[in-house]
Amino acid sequence: MKPRPFRPYLLFAMILWGGLQTALAATGKVSIEGVNGEMRKSIAAWLSLDDEPCDAPAWRLTSRVDEATEEIRKAMQAFGYYAPQITRHFEAGGGNGCWSASFSIDPGPRVVLRNVDIDVQGEGRDDSAFHRLLKDPTLKSGEPLRHDQYDAFKSRLSDVAVNRGYFDARFTRHELVVNPHAGVADVHLHFDTGPRYRFGDISIEQDAIDTDLLRRYLEFHSGELYTRKAVTDTSRAISGSGYFGSVLVEPLIESAADGRIPVKITATPADRHRYTASVGYTTDTGARMGVGYRNQRINREGHQFTSDLSLSQVISTLTLAYTIPLDKPLTDKLRFETGYKYEDTDSYRARTTAVSTTWTHMRDHDWLEERSLSFGREDYKIGSQDSNVSVLLMPGIGWSRTVADNRLYPRRGLRLDFKTRGSLDAVISDVSFLQLIGDAKGILGLPWRSRLIARVNAGTTFMDQFDELPASVRFFAGGDNSVRGYAYKSLGPKDDTGVVEGGRNLLTGSLEVEHLVADKWSVAAFVDSGNAFNGTDVNPSTGVGLGLHWRSPVGPIRLDLAHPLNNSDELVRVHFIMGPDL
Repeated sequence: MKPRPFRPYLLFAMILWGGLQTALAATGKVSIEGVNGEMRKSIAAWLSLDDEPCDAPAWRLTSRVDEATEEIRKAMQAFGYYAPQITRHFEAGGGNGCWSASFSIDPGPRVVLRNVDIDVQGEGRDDSAFHRLLKDPTLKSGEPLRHDQYDAFKSRLSDVAVNRGYFDARFTRHELVVNPHAGVADVHLHFDTGPRYRFGDISIEQDAIDTDLLRRYLEFHSGELYTRKAVTDTSRAISGSGYFGSVLVEPLIESAADGRIPVKITATPADRHRYTASVGYTTDTGARMGVGYRNQRINREGHQFTSDLSLSQVISTLTLAYTIPLDKPLTDKLRFETGYKYEDTDSYRARTTAVSTTWTHMRDHDWLEERSLSFGREDYKIGSQDSNVSVLLMPGIGWSRTVADNRLYPRRGLRLDFKTRGSLDAVISDVSFLQLIGDAKGILGLPWRSRLIARVNAGTTFMDQFDELPASVRFFAGGDNSVRGYAYKSLGPKDDTGVVEGGRNLLTGSLEVEHLVADKWSVAAFVDSGNAFNGTDVNPSTGVGLGLHWRSPVGPIRLDLAHPLNNSDELVRVHFIMGPDL
């Protein structure tokens, strides 16, 4: 007899049917009373009873109910409750023909910590990282016992040791002694860190740039004390250079000798040429599109070339730039740039052609210093004024600093930005002026998954004939990142015809409260106020509104609805903003 052919779809159907039966099988009901919150969730996670189906045999259900009592005791011991009173009730079949079980729990007295003996020996005894850990330990005499906190503290000791290069660290004593009858527990943690290792020889395998240039990205050197942070920062710095597609910074701990750990760095080159295209929209500039080209490494010295074209309804730019990495290439760079910019706002229209040189350098305490020199020609028209042409040779210097617990979505953070720029009519320029500009933005975490966000922008101009100042260096207010509720650069002193012409000074501020309502969604309420002005009379314009924010994988996306309190012509203005919080 000829065998029947194998039909894999029949086997698949049988497996699928069996899986559906299992998935749809009804289970009994388990109720827990007397405890709430984290403890109740822990008990529910321990119980194996609630997995039993309605048609489970009686002997197995009886066994599971007995096991459940012990599982509840074990779960509660983790929280320091060693003598709970547990009353159980079990019904083999309820109204729907399925079993049910209920457990009423009286937690009883809770064990507290009596003696907490934590001692760090070895070279780590004088390490500030261990001092910080021991200064505010989770385990304190008189506090309720929690086994997870004991285990977590042990892990933190081990983690600090590994992160700081104590690879021979070990516990010489680790005991949690519980006396349930007395209601107390004693902790004994004796930790010998052993010696601290240092970085050893550093070997590099790559063929994209000069090895000397890659070494300038390193956050550690041979002979320095080991830290995992230095390894991580180095990997991040090399990856961020743009020269490499993949980077592996590997401490060879198993090859350590004489207290030194060799490090192997392997990097594969990225594509030399990169082309980009983008489309987007913001309420300041309207719809926009852009194309770009980047040569990641023109030569082995790491020089880079970029060209970008951006077109929008308000601002269009063409930029060509040549960048040279310096001593600390991640932050220290020399950039030569030339470009064209066309800007058409409610207040002015300007065409600017410029060349510039910018030198950036990271100073002490993470302050980024930027020195620039630009030469440009601007053809502009403000309001009803005639078109003007201005030539500026403008040096500038600025300092900025950002600190945050999370750069993408900070709960606490601060950004500061200060700069000054100006020109002299005796040195090529048409006008003499000096400007001081300062921006600050802070984020403070609040209870109930909320944040307070505050922002201040200020600037002032020193010069005699303000009418001669080009539009691009006058102050205007209004827009997504200024005073919401008003159009981009639509606020400031007005000329005789009522058209905004910009001001000598700027002062705007914002207060916003944001509340997280879901995993990635939050709502916000805000008030913005300020203006550009001459003299000392700010005459602020104010906008209030509500926002809906989404924490996308690439950063915050914000939709804000703002009502201008000083403008009756527009009830609500929509602001659509993309970009980091700081």
